[in-house]
Amino acid sequence: MPRPERHDVLIVGAGVAGLSAALWLRDFGLDALLLEEATQPGGQLHEIHAPIPNYLLGFGWDGRRFAGQALNDARDATLRILVGEPVTRVLARGRSVERKGGDRFAARAILIASGLRRRRLGVPGEEALLGRGVSHSANRDGERFAGKPVLVVGGGTAAVEDALLCAESGSDVTLLHRSTRFRARSDFLERARAHSKIRIVGNAVVTELVGVERLEAVRYRVRGGRGAGIGGADGKGGVREAVVDAIFIRIGWEPRTERLRGVVRLDRAGYVKAGPGGVTSAPGFFAAGDVCSPRWPSIANAAGQGAAAAWEIARSLGRLRE
Repeated sequence: MPRPERHDVLIVGAGVAGLSAALWLRDFGLDALLLEEATQPGGQLHEIHAPIPNYLLGFGWDGRRFAGQALNDARDATLRILVGEPVTRVLARGRSVERKGGDRFAARAILIASGLRRRRLGVPGEEALLGRGVSHSANRDGERFAGKPVLVVGGGTAAVEDALLCAESGSDVTLLHRSTRFRARSDFLERARAHSKIRIVGNAVVTELVGVERLEAVRYRVRGGRGAGIGGADGKGGVREAVVDAIFIRIGWEPRTERLRGVVRLDRAGYVKAGPGGVTSAPGFFAAGDVCSPRWPSIANAAGQGAAAAWEIARSLGRLRE
């Protein structure tokens, strides 16, 4: 087996945290290589379809515009980024990683900035009908289904906001949640409960997405009892079917850390446990951004943590004095 290509630092993930760290490492004179699974850098910026309301340098932009500017900056800074293949193995011993295509890399330090992915329902029909009635964003796809019956799954602010967007464009909306307690902002939830075109069903779990060329219906199971029929449903349990043109799956995010189990310490939800400067439980391994920040997922936090991790890495490699 050929020897791995060696660098000062490997950065797994080329989103905001990884790119921020790479810029700082470049200034510290360290050779950093970014490894990105997607076909282009930007990470979760590509999942933001509404104007960004809370980051100064990208205020009012959508995520794709922000990602485009980030890519231009990365090119101007001559950052080295390899895209299009996932990391399939991470080894603590020797601090090395392998990619799907067989490439192997080793480094003096590894920064995990792999971010999050949208949670999937994991039911029949979900993957096959993605893009054909199965969506993860009403901001992006809602207008395609204006005036048509749709179903939204989730209990957080994103789910309730999507239900409101669809209802305000004329759709009859079923909002499905696995519990009767919502995590959404109270003002959004109050609006949804009062909206005549939104029907809320609690204690409900999707079991199957039905369709061949496009989504035709959603089958779900409702646990009977109090609260099962919030917002006009009958409160009885059992399997039901909603004939809809679209389903918007808004059930949250999960960290991309499946290759890190046994390498660094993770919490129960799979997020990397990291201290100041992104220090992890494994020597030479650091983390930054949403992959280690379940309480503060944001562009600003990712950029700051990327910078902080770069400083800590530079210090650990002898480029900065205490």
